Amino acid sequence: MYRVLNILLLLSAFIQTGSSDLLKKVKEKLDNNDIIEAQKTIEKITVEELLKSETAEFYYFDGRIKESINRPTIALSDYLKSKKLYIEIDSLDKAMEINLDIAFLICSQEFNKTDYSKYIIEYLEYAKKSKDPVKLSRGYGYYAMLKAKKNQADESKDFYNKALKYALEGNDKELESGIYNNLALLYNESLNKPDSALYYLKKDLKYQTEQKNYPALLENYCNQSSSYKHKKKYFESIKYLKKADSLPLEYSLPAKQYIYEEYYKNYDSLKDYKNAYKYALLAKKFADSANVIEQNIAINDIQTKYQTREKELENEVLKGKVKTNKALVYIVVGLLIASLIIGFLIVKNARRREHISKQEKLIEQQKLEKALKEYELSSIDLMLEGQEKERQRIANDLHDNLGSMLATLKINFEHLRLRKNELREEENKLYDRTDELIEEAYQKVRRLAHAKNAGVFANEGLIPTIRKMAEKISIPGKLSIEIMAVGFNKRLENTIEIAIFRMVQELSTNIIKHSQATEASIQLTNHDENINIIIEDNGVGFPPAKTHTSDGMGLNTIRKKVEQLGGTFTIDSTPGKGTTIIIDLPI
Repeated sequence: MYRVLNILLLLSAFIQTGSSDLLKKVKEKLDNNDIIEAQKTIEKITVEELLKSETAEFYYFDGRIKESINRPTIALSDYLKSKKLYIEIDSLDKAMEINLDIAFLICSQEFNKTDYSKYIIEYLEYAKKSKDPVKLSRGYGYYAMLKAKKNQADESKDFYNKALKYALEGNDKELESGIYNNLALLYNESLNKPDSALYYLKKDLKYQTEQKNYPALLENYCNQSSSYKHKKKYFESIKYLKKADSLPLEYSLPAKQYIYEEYYKNYDSLKDYKNAYKYALLAKKFADSANVIEQNIAINDIQTKYQTREKELENEVLKGKVKTNKALVYIVVGLLIASLIIGFLIVKNARRREHISKQEKLIEQQKLEKALKEYELSSIDLMLEGQEKERQRIANDLHDNLGSMLATLKINFEHLRLRKNELREEENKLYDRTDELIEEAYQKVRRLAHAKNAGVFANEGLIPTIRKMAEKISIPGKLSIEIMAVGFNKRLENTIEIAIFRMVQELSTNIIKHSQATEASIQLTNHDENINIIIEDNGVGFPPAKTHTSDGMGLNTIRKKVEQLGGTFTIDSTPGKGTTIIIDLPI
């Protein structure tokens, strides 16, 4: 009986070990993005044979697989089961990480209206308690995603910047890469700044190429394609779609669907209806039940356009037979089109007059506000100028008046030296002591005079000086300026610090004078080999062409200074959407 029991226990342990080994293989397949083999392997596992911790891991892996093959309902159920089991075995870290998987899954479903904010907030509170920079970065990144989903683009951007700060602090390159990609998506879809989006995508591309992370490369190429589509550079957009489509991904139905939908949109914009129709059909092939109706509408629309074009070609062949009827049709259609155009122009003209009237009122209001701001700034300038003149006057007095007096006095003592032998011993000592005091006073006056142009900048350093400047020019209730600095653990070369400060100072002055902004941020990041400066505001913005035709805001002067230092200067601004200025300087 005892031997039989031992055999049964050994057999049970063997079966359990087999399931555990299969679970490890599933993890390896998922890490290599081999979804098909991961699914085949997990189907061989008997859940009842696993330990509780392994069961939690099983449901988590199954959730990832179901999410990848576009079965979100089962994936969500698996994630919730896994989270519950991890909480039961006191593995809070893994339970909280699953919160982010759940939030991303729900967020990525267009028709799912479930509130997923509680999962993100729960994770963020946990991350704050842990004080782990990587966890904080992930928490703020997902919170930024939540804000973007609620159309709160500016708040979303701020939280992504916080996430980026902690990712850099935690030296997590993969996390940093993901944030660059999400920032690019935000600039594309919500802030309508495709150039800023491309800046972050190009920055991320090098890392993903080195890692050969094909899913991340897929996302990067698709987002670059979207950026060029926003800029109406459709052929460039198609070029990046082809790069995305050529990646060696074995199982990516949603990705294929997205790529073919984007092909269709680009070709449709180019009025290449034949290719648009082709890719619309391919997109429909990969569509799930949630968007079948929407896809059918798009297909019918493209099919109609394509068939219309074919009929036009047929009509040209047959126009000799139906010339009279077609002429009549053309006349009727022409009159109808002319009537529609005239009506459209009348409505458009009325709207334009209304728009011009509103713009004139707005301009008058802006002129008044600008005059008030310039008055405030001129008062500050006059005060600072008065202080500077007073300091210069004191320094000049020290140098010219008191200095010359001491010099004359010293010369007189030199003349007395000729009679030194005639003086008594006590008078000699008094003479020597007086000479020393005069020399000491003279040297002190010289040092004061030569220091007349020195300020607090040399003592305090770049970042503290910029923070003080921001505090002074911020206006409570009107303008808030946030300073974020990463990597400035030691001082830079003095000339570089002064150059950077002057640039930041000039651009900050532009924000006050021209932007009408209520919020601005100055981000400085030291990457050891180069300094990255990003200055953003939520002001009125301006047309990009203005930066090349006018130097009213000193931008060309700053651009030349940056180029002189071997750096790059990028402006991304749209009227009504604020301004982003990016400066990269080599160290």
